[in-house]
Amino acid sequence: MSIQLRGLLAALTLLATTSQAHAWWPFGKDTSYADTRYPIVLVGGIIAFDDIAGVDYFYGIADNLRDYGAQVYESNVSALQSNEYRGEELIVQIENYLAVTGADKVNLIAHSQGAPTSRYVAAVRPDLVASVTSVHGENRGTALADVIRGITPEGGITEGLADSIAGAFGALWEFA
Repeated sequence: MSIQLRGLLAALTLLATTSQAHAWWPFGKDTSYADTRYPIVLVGGIIAFDDIAGVDYFYGIADNLRDYGAQVYESNVSALQSNEYRGEELIVQIENYLAVTGADKVNLIAHSQGAPTSRYVAAVRPDLVASVTSVHGENRGTALADVIRGITPEGGITEGLADSIAGAFGALWEFA
């Protein structure tokens, strides 16, 4: 066998074994590589949205996973609420997804504030959650939240004002 043919075969073997082989393989599309035992639920962060002016919050990840065999649902929790509040909303949504699919649990993939929201659900309802994956999660709070807390002491009038402003913005955001 010639050196060129060996090199070509080695390159094809290497490419065929990479995680992106499905994207270029000329002999048919592997439509099951993203198939998981449990459905996937995507959980967005603070002021998350489905689609605004053609911009998808999860940048087409849900559709891509569906194209390759996964059952994917995109949660819709409040834009500006506590992790506990959002977590309780997420529990209701997960229960609905499980009722539709017949699955026992879900895999949560969370972004930003979706991470502590998902961890809340996993802590209070572990029977619903197979896994939690956090992408850029607010696992230790944020610098902005620390600054805001510094100028709005808990229980003070400025906290009430800031809460009202945030609530109004959140309602407007969700309406839009």
